[in-house]
Amino acid sequence: MRLEPQSVIGQERPVRRLTKMLEKRSIPHALLFTGADGIGKQKTAKGLGMALNCLSPVGVWACGKCPSCQKVISGCHPDMITVKLEGSFIKIDQVREVSRQLRFAPLEGNWRIVIINDAQAMTLEASNAILKILEEPPKGTVIILTAGQTTDLLSTIVSRCQKIAFRPIPYEKVTKVLMEQKGLDRQMATTLAVAVKGSLGKALSVDAEKWSVWRTNILEQIASLSIKSVQPIFFFADVLARDKDKLVDALDLILTWFRDVIMSKISPERIINKDFMTKIEHASQGETINELLEKVWSVYAAQTAISRNSNPRLVLEVMMMRLCLGCQAVTSQKVRGNFLKRSPLAGN
Repeated sequence: MRLEPQSVIGQERPVRRLTKMLEKRSIPHALLFTGADGIGKQKTAKGLGMALNCLSPVGVWACGKCPSCQKVISGCHPDMITVKLEGSFIKIDQVREVSRQLRFAPLEGNWRIVIINDAQAMTLEASNAILKILEEPPKGTVIILTAGQTTDLLSTIVSRCQKIAFRPIPYEKVTKVLMEQKGLDRQMATTLAVAVKGSLGKALSVDAEKWSVWRTNILEQIASLSIKSVQPIFFFADVLARDKDKLVDALDLILTWFRDVIMSKISPERIINKDFMTKIEHASQGETINELLEKVWSVYAAQTAISRNSNPRLVLEVMMMRLCLGCQAVTSQKVRGNFLKRSPLAGN
């Protein structure tokens, strides 16, 4: 493993900043890498730690071959401490163990590197313990936090770190990697790249065949929505609500559907789900762009409500009503009541 500008796909700017730090040998005691999962934050953190203690650097980055690099790669370098989730959280005992190890000087290298992945999952007690370390950083220590966004962390932690933002990887670059490494055709690779929002790590971990079947089922269901057949509407909402692990992805996929329906009216060449072109064009008939934008808003509203821990099934039922009846109709108490009476779930 080596970390060079070309090896972290789509993250040239963050790597360029880190390269300048290494060239000047001016490394902050604390760094905060922010961005979505699977876009290179953890790989970059590990690569930076490897570079700091590399015995035979190539330029300023690690050679990937020396004894120090090999220990980092195998996960047994005594001066590289990596903190990961225990269940859903990073707990106070994990941070206390880090604090204990930092009392001692580096054992083999010039630097002690602490990498805390998913730092947003730290409990309040763990966050306060990390804050104490950041306030009095041990000499020769670099602490690297990775998180989704700065607002996920205590502001006092963020203020003590130099922040480096990682952006979603351009879809075309993810598409190219998927075609080369997973042997996908361009259409499938493109739709998957969009679905994972430029997260190469997530894209590579997906079983493309199973994902394709799941995607087709969701799009077929959303394409066939009709107020004339109420029971399937609520059944679909219930199916989505039950599959909690894929609910976020399902709503994102539904958004791409309505985006494509809009694009069919104004820029057909930009449609993502090209294998559904006929059904997309059919769905656009009789709908104005404003009406379609209202449907997009309905899906966004559902995503927001679910992220705030609202009841997923109820949220999805309302979303389905809006998609089938239109947002204005759903605001009518009479129409909403009549519609709910016809729901197979109304008595639940």
